Amino acid sequence: MNAKKLTCKVASIGAWGSYFDSWEALQQLLSGSATPDIRNKGPKPTIIPPNERRRAPLPVRLAVESSWQATQAANISPETLTCVFVSGLGDTDLTDYMCKVLASEHKELSPTKFHNSVHNAPAGYWTISTKTMTAANSVAGFNHSVSLTLLEAMIQCESENVPIMMTFYDAPVTSILQPLLSNNEAFAFSIIIYPKSSDINGISISACVNSNEYKAWPTLHSTNSDICSLYEENPSAKILCLAELLTSKKDGAGISMPLSAATSLSFERN
Repeated sequence: MNAKKLTCKVASIGAWGSYFDSWEALQQLLSGSATPDIRNKGPKPTIIPPNERRRAPLPVRLAVESSWQATQAANISPETLTCVFVSGLGDTDLTDYMCKVLASEHKELSPTKFHNSVHNAPAGYWTISTKTMTAANSVAGFNHSVSLTLLEAMIQCESENVPIMMTFYDAPVTSILQPLLSNNEAFAFSIIIYPKSSDINGISISACVNSNEYKAWPTLHSTNSDICSLYEENPSAKILCLAELLTSKKDGAGISMPLSAATSLSFERN
């Protein structure tokens, strides 16, 4: 049996990856443009103070960069937004570092690295840098992270009648874990949604949970092989199927994505 539809408006998007540094650049790749010859170095989000930015690991900088882009694109004050941050893998570099140190004789962890190792570190950097006092949740669900976060955020947006920012991010996996988690690309994507009753200009989308109906992740329409590889390997890049839907000019277009082993989440552009 299908649940009621959740509806919201997409106000703005931010994006950063190895071959794009904005939502506009990502849209070009989704439409089939050739991949640039030069890879981007890690982002340097200016909203983080310089001293803290130097110590911030890549997953933090990815998340904060795309979040800042999204708020600036919509001319929204960051401190007004409830946030949901999600990473399917977390910071595998720091996980590897801590495991090695704790398995060694001395077991003396770097306080800074330990501080940055927690899963909600990006949410902490964001809320402190922007002086945000609203709720900032952190989600982890491996390859189901995107669908779980979209469901949580849209329920919260509708039930509490507040705008929500979702930020998806995953960094390349440390070498020792590559046989288990083969992700080699950095990716971040932020999307700000508003309740359907709001008077902002935005793309209206609806979502519905389908019980007892598993769906695999949809195939991207993009002909760019690097974007398709990113979509397959990086858990947070699963959001790219929704990104393609948002760029569609056809009302009524839709996609479905897995939510669990026995349920799926369907989206429709209104």
